Amino acid sequence: MDIDAALTLATTAASVAAGSAAGAAGQSAWESLLALARRVGGRRPDGAPAPDEGGLAAVDPSDEAQVRVLTGWLGEQARADEEFAALLRGWAEQHAPVLRAERSEVHNTVSGSAHVSGPVIQARDIHGGVNLG
Repeated sequence: MDIDAALTLATTAASVAAGSAAGAAGQSAWESLLALARRVGGRRPDGAPAPDEGGLAAVDPSDEAQVRVLTGWLGEQARADEEFAALLRGWAEQHAPVLRAERSEVHNTVSGSAHVSGPVIQARDIHGGVNLG
């Protein structure tokens, strides 16, 4: 996964965390992203601070401007530090399935001239088997 894709997922994590129905997994992805940013901010050889002078815990995921500042900073760090870039890509790969699932929508419809002669299953996520008998 490239850096730009990882940054897109970082923005998605903010959006998921900001949602009123944010799942635990989405909130966890956001918190782990902030933890990753704090770690890199603390080890910068040039002393460059993270956004808001280390106030990453105060980044409001529902504030688009703050999220843009954070993702811009993450991008700068990733392009300047290959080790951090690898960590950011790892974060994105770990959390991508959850973030994509939490942002997906499913619209199940049977309408019009559809002729249904048996059971119909409409779902987004099914965990386990489906028994129609």
